[in-house]
Amino acid sequence: MSERKSILFLMALSIALWCGKITFGSEHPSRMQMPSATPSAGIEIDSNLKFVRLSVKDSVAYALRNNFDIEMSKLDLKIQDYGITKEKSRFDPILTLAGNIQNSETPSSNLLQTGSSTSSVINPFVMDGRTADAVLKSLLPTGATASLGYHVFRSFLDPSPFQLLNPSYTNFIEASITQPLLKGAGWFYNRSPIYIARNNKKISLAQFKSRALDVSNAVQEAYWNYVRAMENLKVAKKSLERAEDLLKKNKIQVEVGTLAPVEIIDAESGVASRVEAVILAENTIKDREDELKRILNFADTDIISDATVVPADNPYFEAKKIEVKDAIRIAMEKRPELTELQLVTENAGIQTRRRKNELYPQLDFTGGVRYTGLGSEASDANDAVFSETYQGEFLGLTLSIPIGNRSARSEYNKSKLNERQATLNVRKKELDIVVEVRASARQVTTNIERVNATRKAKELAEKRLENEGKKYNVGRSTSLEILRAQENLAIAEFEATRAIIDYEISLGNLEKSKGTILDLYDIKLEEDTKT
Repeated sequence: MSERKSILFLMALSIALWCGKITFGSEHPSRMQMPSATPSAGIEIDSNLKFVRLSVKDSVAYALRNNFDIEMSKLDLKIQDYGITKEKSRFDPILTLAGNIQNSETPSSNLLQTGSSTSSVINPFVMDGRTADAVLKSLLPTGATASLGYHVFRSFLDPSPFQLLNPSYTNFIEASITQPLLKGAGWFYNRSPIYIARNNKKISLAQFKSRALDVSNAVQEAYWNYVRAMENLKVAKKSLERAEDLLKKNKIQVEVGTLAPVEIIDAESGVASRVEAVILAENTIKDREDELKRILNFADTDIISDATVVPADNPYFEAKKIEVKDAIRIAMEKRPELTELQLVTENAGIQTRRRKNELYPQLDFTGGVRYTGLGSEASDANDAVFSETYQGEFLGLTLSIPIGNRSARSEYNKSKLNERQATLNVRKKELDIVVEVRASARQVTTNIERVNATRKAKELAEKRLENEGKKYNVGRSTSLEILRAQENLAIAEFEATRAIIDYEISLGNLEKSKGTILDLYDIKLEEDTKT
């Protein structure tokens, strides 16, 4: 193998070795950050890159690994994680540092300021003030705002006839808390944005699962439609072989004089129409293969975009009894769209509770303690502060009553309507799911009956062709009747194949409507909603 082919083969082989968050069988699923798949025994890659052999399970796993919608859902989950962190950050403490310098020189005639009565009436008075503040403030889950601050004030006066200390340092440390008692109070009110953000992530997860179900179902439909096209080609070729065999026999009989030459024309016409059917079937195969590759996103991989996909699974008919009530019950538990709407309803209920709290007046309790120190040096003032000699306390209540409170009442009423609307959406989706499951179950039952009916029709068409052949051999039938019988048999074979494929697809549709199509292919997605 050339160096280039070796490189291409290794790149193509990576298809069978992808690793990530989808697991098969008993392997332990990874945290839900999104699909990749462990290798499956069904994948086979030709060393010359001429074909890729895939089962339905392999196709579903590969599509989930490479689908753009799935990749966007993965990013959305990460975005929601940051949303949760943002809401939690409301309780992060904030450190504020501030400094200020203020110098002023003003004229003064105040004897208490200038300390002299012998100088001119107006004397200069100088004030030099410097402040430094450090405040640590934090919002608590109860709605309270707690703060701890240290403040330094340096004062210098010139002249200062009555100041014992000049310059002087007045330092104090203060701890305070302001607790809402009505509006804005309580653990639930202040942490509810976090609850909503967490639910939003769960909603994104449900949307991701919904997309995964849609992609999986689209893959299985495309896969079986591709298989159907290949089976139809087999039927068309078999029909062509019958027509060519009839033409061969007619030519022999015309040569020996036991058949009129016109029979050759009829047989040739039959061969020509069968050739057309084969050409159309081959074209349909290419169309169905391209559709499957599009869903698998093979077009984005030049190494295998030209390789032929060889189905590893064949259609298999085994009539299954469908219990509609059980299917509906499972769908109610598994369908991610229903989970999404239930979470939306839960968020609406949280918002309603928040808006109800905001109808209350604002009543805040404030309390705190302060320790003060004074000295000619900053260190002296600090020592006095921490000696706790000079202590002060403060308590207070503040009541704020909005007159009318129309804004809060409007928001509360709107929240109640949103919650009601969300509840109705859940009930509507439940009804939609019931109808969808019933329709899918009926389709499975209908296709079972179709398979049995088309098999019987195929048997009768085979017998008719056999009888026409016997009549033709004794001169009681014509080439035209034989061709008609062959055409009827080909149609019966097409329909028999179509019914089995439709049955396979309907089984997948039923699993999708139940929300269990990933379980059907033993693909597990582990939820990770911890933050």
